[in-house]
Amino acid sequence: MKYLLLIFLALNFKLYAQQQPDMDFPISIENPKYGVDKTALIGIDASHHNLHQLKTNFAPFAKLMCADGYNPISIEEITKQSLDPLNIFVISNALHSTNVGNWSRPIANAFSENEIDMLESWVENGGSLLVIADHMPFAGAANELAKKFGFSYEDGFVMKSGRSSWPPETYSKKAANLFETPITKGIDSIAAFTGSALMAPSDAIVIAKFPTTHRLLIPDVAWQFDESTVVKPTEKVVMGAIMKYGKGKVAFFTEAAMFTAQIVQDEIKVGFNSPTAPQNVQFVLNTLHWLDSGLIVDRTDYSVKD
Repeated sequence: MKYLLLIFLALNFKLYAQQQPDMDFPISIENPKYGVDKTALIGIDASHHNLHQLKTNFAPFAKLMCADGYNPISIEEITKQSLDPLNIFVISNALHSTNVGNWSRPIANAFSENEIDMLESWVENGGSLLVIADHMPFAGAANELAKKFGFSYEDGFVMKSGRSSWPPETYSKKAANLFETPITKGIDSIAAFTGSALMAPSDAIVIAKFPTTHRLLIPDVAWQFDESTVVKPTEKVVMGAIMKYGKGKVAFFTEAAMFTAQIVQDEIKVGFNSPTAPQNVQFVLNTLHWLDSGLIVDRTDYSVKD
């Protein structure tokens, strides 16, 4: 089977490079998690050259959090002091400085050993961590962090063989690749937009598996595929999983666009604003509500960030 998808994938890369947050996407929550007096802090990592940050591609994610009563804040450095007030800490598409603008192997670990140890200790003592690592190079950059919790990322691209159209992938309970879990209650399907692959430990709860039509492609340079590209099956890898860890909780996912709303080429909607993803907003809310550690603060002590 040939994977000569260079024209299509070059188009994908062009679209990827032109993505902009969709701040016009309407968000309305009838019964927010938090109200006028109390809120909870969701920290969004900005200390690892993250492609998705509070004021960039994760701005719609932050908008959704604000509508639900949370207060999203940007975390410029991972320290005990920055982690302690957080209800949830979100890391999305981190990179090491050596791979910024250089998406070719080797892919360096984005996190220091001290940061990884600190995050594990924080979760073990009741913190809640959401890690999202997209296709290469982001999965490679987050792999050492994932391993600390018993997970591991395959640093490649999960795609349908011979694909000739833009994603998303649809995961559904009807197709038996979206499972009944604490974060998929009331949800029939979700959409994702070309990501990596995850190995989950046996005590994790798997959220979704890839369709049997899909393969894991592992190129030497991101988005560059030919007949020499390593190709692996996807039977043993998953799209996302959640797990209790000590007193805390972790969630690991393989695709970031599904958690936010973006527009590419001024017209193509990619994320929970996509017409193919009508239940992604609820899925994101379910994920955060499951992770919610119960740590709340007085709203007057923290101003909600735009």
